[in-house]
Amino acid sequence: MVRRTDDAASGAPRAQHVGPTDVLAFLCELALVVLLVVAGWRLGTSTGLAAPLPVLLGVLLALALPAAAIAVWGRWLAPRAARRLSQPWRLDAQIAVFVASGLVVAAAGLVWWGVGLALVGTTAFALTRDH
Repeated sequence: MVRRTDDAASGAPRAQHVGPTDVLAFLCELALVVLLVVAGWRLGTSTGLAAPLPVLLGVLLALALPAAAIAVWGRWLAPRAARRLSQPWRLDAQIAVFVASGLVVAAAGLVWWGVGLALVGTTAFALTRDH
């Protein structure tokens, strides 16, 4: 796979190799969003409140948790972010997002999924930190 980036000196696009660790990092981003949706639903619906409230809270959390992660990622961590953090701050923020999300997923009762998300996500982004 080849990813296009802009050449800093001329502004012309140049090809950049996309390797297996880049693909793994992207899959971790997708897993992050999916697991936050599931965790939000589980946390909202397990509150023990009266009939319609757990469903409403579940839907709200299933939308809000991934939206917060996407907003942080899009603002400071995405490759085309206008205010992309430089290394090592970007890796620190990526690790923080994956660890925090892993804790939320674990709190929703999906402990091994949360641990896996935190470990695999932080490892994948540590391996791609040069990009």
